[in-house]
Amino acid sequence: MKNKQNLISTKITLIAFLLTSILALDPVSICSAQSINPGSKTKKSRSYTLRINKGDYWIGGSLGLTGSVAPLGQYIGAAASLSMKGGYHIIDRLSVGFSVTGGLSLSDKKKNGVYTRGTSLLVGPLVQYMIPLSKTFFLAPIIGVNMGPIGIKSMISPAGSPEEYIRIKGNALCGFIGAGPFFEVIPERATFGAQLFLTSLRQTTNAYANNGEHIPDSRITDRKVGPGLVVEFRLHF
Repeated sequence: MKNKQNLISTKITLIAFLLTSILALDPVSICSAQSINPGSKTKKSRSYTLRINKGDYWIGGSLGLTGSVAPLGQYIGAAASLSMKGGYHIIDRLSVGFSVTGGLSLSDKKKNGVYTRGTSLLVGPLVQYMIPLSKTFFLAPIIGVNMGPIGIKSMISPAGSPEEYIRIKGNALCGFIGAGPFFEVIPERATFGAQLFLTSLRQTTNAYANNGEHIPDSRITDRKVGPGLVVEFRLHF
């Protein structure tokens, strides 16, 4: 009888030990499960797939063409500009880069004594931020500065007289700020859009005779502020 009581007592002790061990380990198990819950560390997925994140690049190109007619139809003028831009995303959506813009303007009606040809090549840095408005639609604020040489050849002789020209050479500094919409036209790879700018142009020029001789006291510095618009195609990679 005594042995039976000892056996029962031993079983009760063993069961109590096991229950105590389970209760002691259970909170640890719960805490461990919470600490490795993958859902608690999952980042929110981006609402866009375009390559505009840290480490990505983009390049773009635009061509502009404008025309004008002076009062009373004296002459027809045309101006074209070709611009190349590119950038590197230093953080998600924010890129720094450069732009290169070449310009050509022409007014040609020599029988009326009018001929003007102007060229320019402006280069400088830019900063741009892409704001996703939807998965494929973005707003792109941009700011930058361009500078470089300009040259103008202009007729100064009256109509019917032997042609005489004056040449104007100098440098231009152009600051711009703008924004515009861009649409993703090739998934993850390409966008197409437009940007409206406000530009401030400062140029300093000197006049030269057609033979290249500098004309004294011809130095001129002027400033112009006005709007601008470009349509652009870009590749993102």
